Amino acid sequence: MSSKKLNLKLAKELENLINNKIDTSYFPYVRGKSIRIGHIIVRETRFGFLVFDTKNNKEVDKMFCKTSALALARVVAQGNQPNSHIMQLDKVIEKNYNDAIFYKNTMRVTSDDTKFFVAQTRYDIAASKTLYAKEELDKYIYV
Repeated sequence: MSSKKLNLKLAKELENLINNKIDTSYFPYVRGKSIRIGHIIVRETRFGFLVFDTKNNKEVDKMFCKTSALALARVVAQGNQPNSHIMQLDKVIEKNYNDAIFYKNTMRVTSDDTKFFVAQTRYDIAASKTLYAKEELDKYIYV
């Protein structure tokens, strides 16, 4: 295919993208203290993040992590049922985050080298599990 034909084909595809109606549920936006994805609202509370469905006027779920709340909001905004895998990943993040805080404090206050290195190793494990869970949640948000 010549470059001229390729350019015409790409220009036609770009024109079709511009002229077609874009589904707004794919684009999150901030409004006040909440993040909205379509008809779903994510709002921070004292206990985590609340995911609320404005179309059905009901709470979808409460999440510990903002990333998991956005992943759940994205899934529900696209018309799918809440995913239990997202909720499991949120629990993994919550547990390992709390563990990491505990191990970080242990490293700060201990004078015993063995305790320090054990806490440091466990901190690294908790941090890597948290990072892995967040990367898994990113797949729901960006794909």
